[in-house]
Amino acid sequence: MKPRKKTAILVAGMHRSGTSALAGALKLTGVSLGRRLLEPGQDNPKGYWEHRDAVVIHEQLLEALGRRWDDVRPLPDKWMLSDAAQMARSQIADLIQREFEDAEVWAVKDPRMCRLLPLWIEVLRECEIRAVTLMAVRAPSEVAASIQARNHWALPIGELLWLRHVIEAESASRQVERTALLYEDLIADPSATITRALARVDVHLPFNSAVDEGALTKFVDRADRHHVHQALSGNDSPLFPIVEKAYKALSRIAHEDDDRSWASLAECAGALEIEWGKYGSVVSAVAEMAYKFSVGEARARAEISDVASKLNAQISWSEEAAQNLRNLREERDRIVSERDMVCEELGRIQSERDQVRDELSKIRNDLDYAHHELRQLRNHLEEVCNERDQMGRGLTIAMERSAGLEFANDKLRKELDAVQGSWSWRMMGPFRAMARAIKMVAR
Repeated sequence: MKPRKKTAILVAGMHRSGTSALAGALKLTGVSLGRRLLEPGQDNPKGYWEHRDAVVIHEQLLEALGRRWDDVRPLPDKWMLSDAAQMARSQIADLIQREFEDAEVWAVKDPRMCRLLPLWIEVLRECEIRAVTLMAVRAPSEVAASIQARNHWALPIGELLWLRHVIEAESASRQVERTALLYEDLIADPSATITRALARVDVHLPFNSAVDEGALTKFVDRADRHHVHQALSGNDSPLFPIVEKAYKALSRIAHEDDDRSWASLAECAGALEIEWGKYGSVVSAVAEMAYKFSVGEARARAEISDVASKLNAQISWSEEAAQNLRNLREERDRIVSERDMVCEELGRIQSERDQVRDELSKIRNDLDYAHHELRQLRNHLEEVCNERDQMGRGLTIAMERSAGLEFANDKLRKELDAVQGSWSWRMMGPFRAMARAIKMVAR
């Protein structure tokens, strides 16, 4: 079985036709839109869902062809063979390789796609990627009213731009599978509308749970529709029947998708060519002049932006310099304050230092006196020690003498005891008593 080709969904639709809502809804169903998307803007706070690089490629190509997104003229003959188109072809191929190499189903959305579909379809064919086209359709009166509110343009200009975009998208998409869906259907039932449209071009994406449908319903909000369908700008305009027929055909395609409706839409291209043949030269001249004015305005805006940028840079520099000056002054005041505090602290420390010096001098004097007293005490101690030694030596001699006297005394006592204990001493006892008595009488 031959493997299924990867699929690229080319979202085509006039500006303000709900292409952002459609692309964002595709993203929620799992379709890759790439990584580098434009940031949301004031006129599209939920996001444009346009790849930044694709928009740059488209704008550069249109500029090289002498066109803008709001140019009602057809693109130049054989524009696909121009050097600018060849460069864009290479850039688109690089973009596909870089952003969508691993994606099975992916999408690119940009209103400029309506006019540049032939280039994308050729590149996708060369890359062997299946291309399908989803045309986002909104009532031309609503589109014109929305553009009038945003750009302050007359309603017929918005209606003519709408017609140019849908006719060229129809013509370029004939060689691929395609269908259309209405903005009013998308906001009424986003899940069913997207599922039906993708099934028609043989792209099947599962809605995994009720959360997906809830997220879709929250994202595609009825409150985002600020302009409700109303009558076209004027029945007397030769474009009125063509625009009306084209919208009716697209409405039938969105609900039935039959070949007759596509054929009816294709007939509108022929009708526009007839009217263009009548007034095209005048319209082209006015469009050329408007283009030059637009280019001049763009250059003027660029110059103003450059001057404003430089002025803002100067203002920013001045504000930064002023802020730096304020910071320096604050830093100076802080340093001065710190200096005063340091000086005050230094004075206190110096006062303490003087006190410490005085105390140190006193301590040194006390220490010198203590050393002097210590020397005197040491000398006195030495004298006392000498006296102690002398007394010790005298004591030793006295103790030796005392021991000798005790020995002699003991000896005499022993001799006395021996004498008194002798017989002769006892015999002479009476005579000693008589002698003591005589001495007493003699006194």
